[in-house]
Parts: sequence; C-alpha cells; structure tokens
Amino acid sequence: MSQGAYGQGFVERVVEACDRVEAGLGPDAAAESVAAALCEHLFAGVLGYDESRYTRNRAVARFRDDAGHVAATLAAVGRGGSVDAAADAAFAAAGGEPYVQYVVAASTDRLLAYERVSEEDAADDAATETHHGVTATVHTDVPLDEAIAAGRRGRLSQTLRPGQQLAVAKLTALRPDELSAAERYEEFDAPERHSVAEDDGLGTLVGTLRDCVTDVLLPAVEEAFTDVRERTDAYEDREGALESAVDSALRGPGDDTAAAPARLRLLDHRRGADGRAVSDLRAVYGTWVRGAGRTGFTPSENERAFVRVAAFSLLEEAFLVRVAEGMSLREETLSGDAVERFEAFAEEFGVERDAGDLLLVARESFSELYDRQAPPLCDWALDHEAVVEALSRVVWYLDHFAFDVDGGRAAAAYDRLLSVLDLPEIEADATDPLPDVALDRTAFPAEPGALLDPAVGDGRYLVAAAARLRASESEESDPRERLRTVRERLVGATADPLACRVTETRLLLRLLDDYREARWEEAGFTLEPLRLHLTDPLVRPDAQTTLGAPGEARAADPLDSEAFAYVVGAFPARLRRDVAEGPAAEAYAEYDTAYYTYDTSALYVDRAADWLAENGTLSAVVSGRFRDTRFGEKLRERLPQWYRLEEVREVPGTAAGRTPVLLTARRFRKNEPLVSAAEYEPPTYSFEYAEGLDADSVDVPASLLGSDEWALDAAPTVDVDAEAEGNTAD
Repeated sequence: MSQGAYGQGFVERVVEACDRVEAGLGPDAAAESVAAALCEHLFAGVLGYDESRYTRNRAVARFRDDAGHVAATLAAVGRGGSVDAAADAAFAAAGGEPYVQYVVAASTDRLLAYERVSEEDAADDAATETHHGVTATVHTDVPLDEAIAAGRRGRLSQTLRPGQQLAVAKLTALRPDELSAAERYEEFDAPERHSVAEDDGLGTLVGTLRDCVTDVLLPAVEEAFTDVRERTDAYEDREGALESAVDSALRGPGDDTAAAPARLRLLDHRRGADGRAVSDLRAVYGTWVRGAGRTGFTPSENERAFVRVAAFSLLEEAFLVRVAEGMSLREETLSGDAVERFEAFAEEFGVERDAGDLLLVARESFSELYDRQAPPLCDWALDHEAVVEALSRVVWYLDHFAFDVDGGRAAAAYDRLLSVLDLPEIEADATDPLPDVALDRTAFPAEPGALLDPAVGDGRYLVAAAARLRASESEESDPRERLRTVRERLVGATADPLACRVTETRLLLRLLDDYREARWEEAGFTLEPLRLHLTDPLVRPDAQTTLGAPGEARAADPLDSEAFAYVVGAFPARLRRDVAEGPAAEAYAEYDTAYYTYDTSALYVDRAADWLAENGTLSAVVSGRFRDTRFGEKLRERLPQWYRLEEVREVPGTAAGRTPVLLTARRFRKNEPLVSAAEYEPPTYSFEYAEGLDADSVDVPASLLGSDEWALDAAPTVDVDAEAEGNTAD
C-alpha cells in the first residue's frame, strides 16, 4: 500500500497510484512487473480503463479508443532500466497502429509520454522524434521518484513544484474519453490571429503590448504595491516587538535555549504571507533604486517608476515565452487555453492555482531553453488577485497573435515597444547613430578579443556589436559556432536589474533563429547564458563591501577574469551629489579621478584602464566636462599615461550638464607605473578633435595633454611628421 496521505484530486490520485506501484515492487522488479503494476494502479485505477479497453503482453500494453483502435501504447523497463529502452519498445508497438495518439515509456523513477504529430507539424518542430515510423513530440515528462517522495512528505500542493504538478496533470490526456474525442482542445482559427510576420500585424502587436502594460497591468501592479506598502508598517511594528522579545529572552537567566520560543514566533512571522510579500518587495525595490541610480529622486517618483518597471517585467516575460513557443522552441505553456486547463487541474485536486503560478511554470520550462541571468522584478506581486486577473487578460490578448516568425520580427516588436513606453533610462532608439560610430572607431570584430560594455543601459551597443558579429559570419557556418562566438566575444555589466533584463532579452531575441537551427543540427544543444553581469563595475574587487549587505566581502569581480580587447559604450555621468551615501559612494571615492565634484563617466574611463589589454581600444561616450573643469584635473593627468588618444569628438546630447564626447583611445603602458604629471611627457603624435559628430576634425598635438585645460578647439593643425623631425634634429 502507499506510504503517503492523499486527497481525491487527479494529481493526488496519480501520485498515490505511483506510490502503490513503487511499494509493491521488489528491489529486482522486472519490466513485466512494472508494466502490470502501472496498468492496474494508474491506467485502470485512476485513468479509468476497464479490462476490455486494454491488452498487455509482458512489458508492453495497448490501450483502445471507443472505436476499438489502438490509441496509446505503453512499455516499461525493470528497476534500474533505462527509460530510453522503454521508449523504443513503446514506439515499436505503435509502429503498425495508424490511430495511436500517445506513446508512453516508463521506468520505476520516470514516466515519459509522447504525443504523435503530423508530418507538417514535424517539419516546423525541431523537438520531434521519429522511431519505427512514428513521429512524436514529448507531451509530458513525470519524475515519478520525486513525485512519490513529495507525496510522502505532505500535501502535494505544498511539496510538489508547480511545474511537476502540471506534468502530472497533463496525464489527463490519456484518459479514455480524451483519446476518443475528435477535438481535444479548442483553438483559435488561424485567420483570427494577427500574423507578426506582416507589418500590420507587427504594428497591432506593439500597440497591444503597450496597452497591456499601461491599461491592464499597471493599475493592477499599482494596487498590489499600495497594498503591500500599507501592510509594511504593521508588519515592521510586529517584527520589532518580536525581536525585542528575543533580546529580552537572551538577557534573562539560563542558556540560549530559553529564547527558542521567541525565535520561533519571529521566524513564523517572517515566513507568513505578509512577511514574504514585504521582504520580497523590499529587496527588489531597494536593488532597483540603488542599481538604477535613483537616489536623486523623491520616494513618490521612485515608487511610480518602479510600479511601471514591474508591470513591464510581467509583460516582457510572457511575451518572450510566447515567442519561444511560436518558434517551436518550447512546448506551449502560456496561453488562454493553458490557463483554463491549469486552473481546472488545480481545482480538481483541491488547491488554488492561477495565471501567476502558470507564469512560474512557463519560466521553469523556458529555463530548459535558456537560463536567464537577469533577475525577475515582479514576483512579489504574483500573489495579488488583481495582478493575477490582469495577467490572465494579457495572456488572452497574446492569444490573438501568431508568433511563428523569425526572431528578427519579434526583436523588432520588442524594440518598438521599448521606444513607446516610459521606462527609466530605457529607450531602444533605433535611430541613435552612436553605437555604430563608436564601433567604427575600433577594429571589432575583425581583430580577435572580447568586447565589454560596462554600462549596458538599453543594450544598444551590445546589440550593434552582435549584429556586426553576425554579419561577419557566413550564412553556411555552423549555427552552434555562431552562438558560441557571440557568447565568447560580448560581455556586459550593469547595476540596474531592468537594464540587465532588457539587454538580455534584446540579444536573446536576435539569437533565437540561430538557436533553432542549432537544435536542428543537434537536438540536445543548449544555449549557454550570455555573459551579462548584474554588478556595479565601478566597485573594485578589493573593496571589502557589497552593495546590498555592508560588512560582507564582495564576491569576485566577474569583469576581472580577462583582459578585454575593446571597451565600448555610453558611460553614465552621475554627479557626485547624486551618488547616495553608502558602500558604493565609498568605493567611488577611492578613485584618484574622483576629484572635486566629479561625475561617474570619469571613473569608467579610469576603470577601463584596468579592463583593457595592452593596445586594447576604448571607444566610449563620456561627459565632456573633464576637458576644462576643475573636477577633470586628475583625469587629464592620468589619461596621457594610460591611453594614446585617437579621437575626441563632440556628440549630440547632454551629460553632467555639458556636451558629451566620443573618446577613442588605445591602452598603452599597461605595465608601467604612473609618474607625476610634471615629469611625464606624452610621446609625439596627434589625435583628432571635432566640435560635432559630422564636423571636420582638426589634428591636435599630444604635447597639449596635461593637467591644464584642454583648449582643443583652438589647437592649430600641425604637421606631426615635421615636428618629429625637428625633435630628432634637436
């Protein structure tokens, strides 16, 4: 008999049946015994097959629909056997049966069900398998050992992960009524769906996504945020009282065990629903405020901006999952039909599950395709009823679009969405010329080496670099190598979780076509995570502080693991007064170039000297204030010793109150120490300067470089060769 306590819901009855199978099998159970036990306890006892609807021949069973046709086959292996061997036997049994819909393979620790597909569907799905003339794709994969262990620990709603619950629940498709139904699920007719491959459909999608954020999700997330914040005061008051009780118990007579009851009450308080919601929101909100540099804004401004960020994060995650499903990279999990089935399954075994839980299931499924580096920003809101209802509406809206397109169309929709939403520091302006101009000043990608963007923002510089990498590869090249090249040669960093998320999504959408091709070449190929790091790149690895927890040693800096051939990007120019007091401000103050009323773009130029290899190229947009202000004095002293300048060109925009410049330079003297500015004489060369991106440039002699103000626009054109000859003659 089973060793757990189970209810009457479908999932619980399935797990109980599997528990009975396991309990009745000996340590050397043969394949025939496993098949017989599954037929008795699972297929007859739970799914509802009577003896007239199935036949078993040793380790293989055949199940018939109401017309008498074999509609499903089952094969099992003995304890310790491979489920792959069972799958081969099950496919072989289905080979001569034209009406088979499902092929089931089982071992004592795993049950794998395949759904048969047509030749047309198989051509569009890289995940299909063909054995013994039967083409099918995985319908569900149930970890029997984990499900049984979860059932023996307690209620499955608490011990079995949502993704595993759904895997078990999908076995309802094997019930006799389902196998006999002409149409198992209702689907949208193709003409009712807008095709993203067409321009009208793409425009409609962008408008729909925008409205989903502003009109559907935003009000719901705002309601959830207000609700959690209102509960915060009461939660913190109670937490303070419980902490005081723990302290009082520790000061009393006896040993520390006297404080155990008080500690348990405090722990229960923090584990409660209010505690989880408050702590989750507090952590995510604080990380975003610090990472996005929002310390100069009022609390109300930050709260409004964060609510918009969280609403967008929900929409973005659902959109990315649907694109992967539309491109046949993942089995469909996030649709209106799936929401209804998921809620029905949950109701059947007596628990509440909704669209928020299904989003977590979809995330778990998507992680098998790609393990995201950027953290989620919306999980704190998924328990709120208004957010769940809003998410259900969003999923329903997405059902009206066909995503069976290339990744480029999906990327275009995502970029256009970013351009019409008011997200902090995120624009995705496709007309910005600076990424291509900055890359033009380098030899990327022709020269080897990795490129680092230490301040990714909306990802436009890495997106432009990825496009150049892709263009440099032959269309006939191995897609797996193209993907590895992007991962090996592009690195990004930011302290802003939203910027990290947006950049990762923009790059990922542009790689899905290659990934789909790679899966055709190698079914088990996996896309390694892109090298995008959520870290403050200006905090040096030797700083004994971490942004979130003062006093703890900071983890090793991921950007210090290699010397980069290129450092490219637009460096943030936050003024010193806008850097909040704390560990980050203390780390910034250690820079020599953090002089007077500095801005952070100068610190990035300083830090890039560490990141770059000898002769590596810096091509970055920085504040132009360093050229002729007091705060730039130290940077002006250091620049000639770190870099051989190639170009200083004013570009459109404002940065720290001054016109920004594109600074292009080569790292040199990598292993030579700094000397005083008075003693150092730059080598004889000239670099270009221009008052504007498209303006004619003038040659400026390196002899002008020093701690004095750089009057570059007044510098005369010089004949560098003649000057060099004169120096030699002297």
